Amino acid sequence: MLKRFTITLSLILISLISYCQTLSDQQRKDIISDLQKQITIVSAFSSEKLDMIPVYNSQLLNANKTLDKYETYKSDNLIYAKWFELKTLVKQNKEMVNFLEPRVGDWFYRKAVGFVANNEKAKAVEFLNKALVYDSKNVMVNYELAKISLDSGKIVGATNRLTNILSQMQPDEEEKLLCQNLIAFAYDKNLLKSLSLINQGKYAYAVDILTELDSYCQADIYGICNKAVIKKNLDFCKTGIYNEHITVSKKAMEIGRSDVAGDFVQNTYDYFQRNRQSITDTTSFEGLVRGVVDSYIGQIKNLYSAKNNEAKIDLIRKTKELVALVGGEYEAGVLKTLASMQGTTTPVDMKLDSIENAAPVEGYTHQYAQYVKDSISNAQEKVKEIEKQFIPSSENKLPEKSLAVEQTKTKSLRKEIDDKFYESRTFMTVSNYDKALEVLEKANRLAKIDAEKQEVEKMYTSAIREITARRMSAAEYSIFQGDVAKADSLVGITNDLITTYKMQQDPTIINIMNSYLRVIDQKVCQKKQDEIDVFVYNILDCVRRNDFYRADELITTAMQVKGSSECRLDKQKIRQLKRQIEKPLEYVNKKEVVMKNLENKDTLLFIKTYAELEEFWNDNKLVEMSVEHLPLRKILYNTNNSELVIKSIEEMVKYRLYFGSLEALGALKDMGFKRKQTKDAQKKIGMMMSLDVVNRPDKIRESNLIDDKFKNDKWFKDFYKSYNKYLISWRKNN
Repeated sequence: MLKRFTITLSLILISLISYCQTLSDQQRKDIISDLQKQITIVSAFSSEKLDMIPVYNSQLLNANKTLDKYETYKSDNLIYAKWFELKTLVKQNKEMVNFLEPRVGDWFYRKAVGFVANNEKAKAVEFLNKALVYDSKNVMVNYELAKISLDSGKIVGATNRLTNILSQMQPDEEEKLLCQNLIAFAYDKNLLKSLSLINQGKYAYAVDILTELDSYCQADIYGICNKAVIKKNLDFCKTGIYNEHITVSKKAMEIGRSDVAGDFVQNTYDYFQRNRQSITDTTSFEGLVRGVVDSYIGQIKNLYSAKNNEAKIDLIRKTKELVALVGGEYEAGVLKTLASMQGTTTPVDMKLDSIENAAPVEGYTHQYAQYVKDSISNAQEKVKEIEKQFIPSSENKLPEKSLAVEQTKTKSLRKEIDDKFYESRTFMTVSNYDKALEVLEKANRLAKIDAEKQEVEKMYTSAIREITARRMSAAEYSIFQGDVAKADSLVGITNDLITTYKMQQDPTIINIMNSYLRVIDQKVCQKKQDEIDVFVYNILDCVRRNDFYRADELITTAMQVKGSSECRLDKQKIRQLKRQIEKPLEYVNKKEVVMKNLENKDTLLFIKTYAELEEFWNDNKLVEMSVEHLPLRKILYNTNNSELVIKSIEEMVKYRLYFGSLEALGALKDMGFKRKQTKDAQKKIGMMMSLDVVNRPDKIRESNLIDDKFKNDKWFKDFYKSYNKYLISWRKNN
């Protein structure tokens, strides 16, 4: 027996020695290092840092995992020493954490109270919220948060928290009284604060507080609020804010800033629209609108030149928006005034009128006039009613007049026919209308007696009505998406269906088609108006690029855009642009004639027509329209024909067009001619120009102009000397 025990012990010792031998020095060192790392972490635990408790729990968990990991290496004395040290520290600190953890919330609360005492509210809120993590129903923590919210003016949030304490947290009698008193104090304090702000004229600040109080009063379960007082002061503040708007607008008018006043008027209107129940007297507002409008009209009258056309249109738009705020006869009068200032209400242009009249009328109400029977004041409302009756949706799963409802009303029929009705209803549900009607045809063939035939007929009628409503609804949506082709197709096949089943005179069908056709027509009309607006933009772009021919083409095309007889398109801007480009277009035509004469080398006719062109450009102030006008010098230089330029100079001198001849001389200069090559011509022009018989004021202007243009130009030195030399003779004789 002893011998067997000795052998067993020897084997165990051999195994241990073998195990220890398999652990290298580096492995032992790594294990000890890992254990030491955990010892260092756990040793740093402190009972003073309660906010670290969650972290301590996590660190203890990691330490225990390390202990479990290296438990098999305890046979190594060095490892075991560290392992045991860590285990002891974990046990001691776990006891500390278990003791402190239930008390962390109270510790956070006490810290927060200290911050409150030192008026460090941000820190206090931080620690109170930490306390709530440990106990969300701690009455005093919630109470302190409510107090801080009240100090920040958050009345509703604070009172909601206090109400929550009273209703859900089961406070004791003292805590309950504390919360109730704080609610009453909050109400009184903030009401007094709002009244103080009102006395100071700080209505906007008072409104914020009173709005908070009013929100609390809606759920006041303790009878603290006086709703009448809150409402009275809210109305008073809103009226005060409204009056401040008026005052600012008037001051802007007094210093000549009608643009600022106009913006304030719009803001004022928006404000009192939102607060109509509080603000009753709007007399001052209407007077202010009239003042701003009068100022705008005065400005519009002064913007008569073409270059101010965009600014004028913008002011007219603003004026229309402002008078719409007052409405009535005043609006009508101002609109009439604006129309007269723009020319006429609808500018007359015989050519444009004939283009517009020749364009075919387009639109669904025109194309399907057989359904447009009754006049409808509000077709959109009718459509909503039809949708409720026939078209299923997530809110209206079983429309009241759908085939599904009608099928439930049928009398007791043979199962075969009833099944067909149900099958047809199923196909309608998935919008397979052709199949639904095909199944009804089968039901019709099954019907043998009058009762069955009547029920099938009733199903036909119901199905056609529902299909009509659904397809017309889909057509309306297609127009909304901009897919006009799809809408055309849907309306067309709907009409074919109605015709096939001879239901053109059915009152319900007529009502559905009439309503939808008008609504769709209105939407198409709006899209056509958008199309007109795009034309306006493109025409303006052409005008900016001096492409007046293209602008005229676009105007002609825009005038051909037409809707149905019920579609009123506003083409006033197109007509204005037509009048705006008339003179530039005439200028372009004249310019082409001038350039053609130059190409034909008809110098005399070129000079004559160019002089007329320049006079036309100046008389019509086309520079304000940014119409490009090439100077004579530039045109002649572009010909690159010196002989033609010299001939032009001779012709202009012959007809006493001296400034034109000087421009032509400038073209020779640009071509590279030297001054001495034109010396004789310069002297001759200088002499003839200075001795030309004109009245004294014109001669003075001419002399000043020559000084400005040629005095410092050395190339024209001979002309300038000759002119001044003979100018002395002219003065003696005149």
